[in-house]
Amino acid sequence: MLPCKEEAERLATLRGYYALETGYERRFDDITLLASRFCATPVALVGLVDETRVFFKSALGFTVSEAPRSHAFFDYAMRRGKVFEVRDASRDPRFERHPWVAGAPHVRFYAGAPIVAPDGHVLGSVSVIDYVRRKLTDEQREALQFLAAQVMAQLELGVLAPRDPLTGLYNRRHLTDALARELSRAVRRRSRLGVIALDIDNFKHINDTYGHDAGDAALRELGALLTGGIRKEDIACRLGGEEFLLVMPDAATDVVAARAEKLRAKVEALELRLNPDLVCRITVSIGVAAHPEHGDTPEDLLSEAEHAVYLAKGGGRNRVVIAPRGLDYRATLGRDSAPGLAYPAPNDRARALGNADAPQGIALPDGYAIMRS
Repeated sequence: MLPCKEEAERLATLRGYYALETGYERRFDDITLLASRFCATPVALVGLVDETRVFFKSALGFTVSEAPRSHAFFDYAMRRGKVFEVRDASRDPRFERHPWVAGAPHVRFYAGAPIVAPDGHVLGSVSVIDYVRRKLTDEQREALQFLAAQVMAQLELGVLAPRDPLTGLYNRRHLTDALARELSRAVRRRSRLGVIALDIDNFKHINDTYGHDAGDAALRELGALLTGGIRKEDIACRLGGEEFLLVMPDAATDVVAARAEKLRAKVEALELRLNPDLVCRITVSIGVAAHPEHGDTPEDLLSEAEHAVYLAKGGGRNRVVIAPRGLDYRATLGRDSAPGLAYPAPNDRARALGNADAPQGIALPDGYAIMRS
């Protein structure tokens, strides 16, 4: 096992590829087929390793979806940084009591090439297994290392594909899968998960007054701010239009709310220079929800966070609202006012969207907390 700090960094890199706990993936089947053919073994595996388990993305000749990390073949392959080979596990004191060696299927030979991320962290391995004693040739080792690099290339492509072209953040399609995976992980481990929903205040006014180039500039700036102001394990998405979402694994409600307030303040301090003589400022209304307080499904968390955004806008904009569970925002705001709330345009003096001069809207109900009023 790596030192705590290095292992934490490795896990953050691994989670950034959103490939854990998703079962087998067809995109890796060609790699296990080639590994088996090149190395002339009956079994080939692609495995990613988290804190305690190995998740197999493809398994040829072996029926297994995951295994404990303590099954040390994979841990050794990760730590070596190059192809790791065990020619006869039954005579190797490190592995002779391994359940796959001492019992069925009676593994004898193992070789694994590390899957290395661009930042140098090892995420897992491409492995081959045989039931007889043997060794790889130099050409086979080289082929196995090449296939491990191809797994990494596939993981990189999987991250790039679901990006919003304007902001570089993940898009809604990716969010749907990522939030479901992170919530499943939180439920299984009884950990926390926070969601921050952000909506640029009076965004239509930016486009109507300053043009769509200004609107795009605001979106890009907010995207850059989110990218630079989050933890490595957080997931920042643009849902569409002026709506953004941040998913924070292992974060309690107070931590999520504090992060939301920091983001709000940073956005308020942004200066968008549209031309040498014109600076535009923006603000955001933010809603916060968290598991387990606000729900156990992605739909629950998104709904509660979005409801809180509406209340933040109704309360005057440029603020953070934490949503309690089970309160219908339509009933709170009135059916005629949700979700199409209308607000006055900002005054020309401030040129600040959702600024402090904005009139206060509805009174927030009990249970809703405004971080800034």
